[in-house]
Amino acid sequence: MGCTIGIAAGLVAATIWGATLAVTRIGVEPGSALAVHDLVLLRFGAPALVLLPFALRALPRIGRRQAVALLFMVAGGGAPFLLLLGSALREADAAEAGALLPGALPLWVAAASLLKGTVQGHGLTPRRGFGLALMALAVALVAGPEALGGGTALLLCAGWLAAAYTLALRHGGLAPLEATALVSLASVIGFLPVYAIMLHPGLGAADWGEIALQLAWQGGASGLVAPIAFASAVARLGAGRASAFAALSPVTAACCGFVLIGETPEGLVTLGLLCATVGVAFATWERRRATEPLRCDA
Repeated sequence: MGCTIGIAAGLVAATIWGATLAVTRIGVEPGSALAVHDLVLLRFGAPALVLLPFALRALPRIGRRQAVALLFMVAGGGAPFLLLLGSALREADAAEAGALLPGALPLWVAAASLLKGTVQGHGLTPRRGFGLALMALAVALVAGPEALGGGTALLLCAGWLAAAYTLALRHGGLAPLEATALVSLASVIGFLPVYAIMLHPGLGAADWGEIALQLAWQGGASGLVAPIAFASAVARLGAGRASAFAALSPVTAACCGFVLIGETPEGLVTLGLLCATVGVAFATWERRRATEPLRCDA
């Protein structure tokens, strides 16, 4: 039952975050009154207010281990991550971002997990290794020869931050609601002074429809529902398998990019999406013998 809930939670998070790439792309495209820093405020402001009681309840119990994990979670799932992602989406379309960011996430997580597993005498199974290889192929197909330039490099860096968030979430010892509440609150406290003093707010110049769309999706779906769902998936499946679900986000990103913006993925991007999807199936499904208990946290 726990695995079923974890799989469902992973699918919910992957779907929302894939669509968020397209919605964020709308928010930062030329002609929009909103800028990346406006989206950051909308993304974390609402969850910080809604989940404030959970954050205040968790703060007295934060020890050194949780504090270190929280720093990584804020960097990889808070304001720094969204600022980097928004900057990348000025140059990359939703389908490309979907293949590079979520597609790179399980690879970064696997690299860190493999290093830890090697020390402990464990390694990747052939099935999971093949799935990760397909995800790596997907990233290579989309990145192409320009992998070190422009939005591509920013997206790969964002994937590294997201991997740090995933691993810190797994080992930080915080409940899903607590982690989401603390990341949102820390992002608002750290970013709001910079936003008010040094940046140029665009919320006053944007129309209400544009603000409502971004607030509902950034603050509600992506800021509240998806982090809680992903934290639940990590708690039940482990960081490696939960992160693999993120590689399904490219399909959602491509579909939403086509419907909302009219973006049509190129041939290599389409092939990359297919490789990422098949790679998830291999990376998250492990065959077990009938006499073996089902393990969700491998």
